[in-house]
Amino acid sequence: MQTLKDSFSRAHDYLRISLTDKCNLNCIYCNPADSKFKKLHRNEILTYDELLRLINIFTGKLGVTKIRFTGGEPLVRKDVINFFESVNLLKQQYGFEIGLTTNGTLLEDKLYDLKKFGLDKLNISLDSLKPERFKYITGKDNLDSVISSIKKASALGFEPLKINVVVMRFVNDDEIIDFVNLVKDTKMNVRFIEFMPFGNNQWNQNGFISYDEIKNIIEKEYSLTEITSHKNLVAKDYNIQGHTGKVSFISSISNHFCETCNRLRIDAQGKMKLCLFSAGENELSFKELLNDKNYSDDDICGFIENSLQLKKKIHPGIDELLKLEENNMLSIGG
Repeated sequence: MQTLKDSFSRAHDYLRISLTDKCNLNCIYCNPADSKFKKLHRNEILTYDELLRLINIFTGKLGVTKIRFTGGEPLVRKDVINFFESVNLLKQQYGFEIGLTTNGTLLEDKLYDLKKFGLDKLNISLDSLKPERFKYITGKDNLDSVISSIKKASALGFEPLKINVVVMRFVNDDEIIDFVNLVKDTKMNVRFIEFMPFGNNQWNQNGFISYDEIKNIIEKEYSLTEITSHKNLVAKDYNIQGHTGKVSFISSISNHFCETCNRLRIDAQGKMKLCLFSAGENELSFKELLNDKNYSDDDICGFIENSLQLKKKIHPGIDELLKLEENNMLSIGG
């Protein structure tokens, strides 16, 4: 089996797949209600059969060991549970991990089936524990359903169960300790994510709060001990001294992890993105490749390997990111 390496010898064994660009929430940092981005038509996204072929290629031929499904909100897509059942058959053949990132609003009644069909890792996005603020951030009054999903997922033994929090100054930064309190005596992991500039999410420096500052806020009340016993390529992980829960920080802006990046992404339109912040250049269109009968799976492997050599050493700085108005987090999937 081949190993996917770029021109800087970074091995890529982690694939993130956006199942849809549609979402039932309108989060201000991702899918604001006044977003200019036009939603994709059904025939513009990859079919389940096309996705399964790609998963077979990446895991069976190219050494990918972990796949995470994202959106939009992946659970809004029709027949998604049947799709996970099919993915599980490939998992049994090739032994890769399956992850899901969801906003949790449509999750509770699907948790048992997801567990049965091999879901290993579950991340639930939640940016406020206060009902009115949750509604302000997301545009919907769904906090209770998210909390219920978290409780049921924990009861079903999803571990690690991660809670993703995008921290925005003057919006929810006063809830940082509340989130630590939520997980401290559980087996859950709260992950504080720096606010990133995308499309028209109106990012500005005044709303940005770095992981160093978030960590300092927590350490005024809790002692954190860095977890160094395993190699984590993205998050900076910490134990909470005297407690069972964990705290992590994702510092894409203030302290990037480009030098150890092992990720490739397929967006909702079926295009391969070499970086979360790439500007549309050098993107393979799997929709075109998979529908061209002249290309075998081995041919597609070659296209993937060649495209990967164009990946840059680091992502652009803030000034450049703010110019990338065509970047749409909802389609890319984070």
